Amino acid sequence: MLTIKEYLGLSADQVKKLEQLRDNFQRQSIRNEADVKIVELDIAALLDNPAVEVAKVEAKIREAEKLRADLRIARVRAIEQAKAVLTPEQRKKFYENVETRSARPPRSGQNPPATEKEQPSP
Repeated sequence: MLTIKEYLGLSADQVKKLEQLRDNFQRQSIRNEADVKIVELDIAALLDNPAVEVAKVEAKIREAEKLRADLRIARVRAIEQAKAVLTPEQRKKFYENVETRSARPPRSGQNPPATEKEQPSP
């Protein structure tokens, strides 16, 4: 069975760039997840008080959600940067491979891909 590197015909330079992108995202993800856990501990501590200061809890919840959103955005950026490393032919081959391997049902509750157009209502 071919590796993705062999299948796409990646150069050594492309492999190096993609590995750097992956490693940088993993580092950011680990730091971010640790920060979220710390904020969640702070929230729990605030909620343990007999008189909960709702404004402080709200601020901490917003902080946790911002961290989660930042990580999602970082993931999108990393993917886009990785796609930019590939040639148009490699991207085409990659997407063809993904489509044949992925027989998952559409993700519910999320926006459709940008390539899909909304169908007019009957």
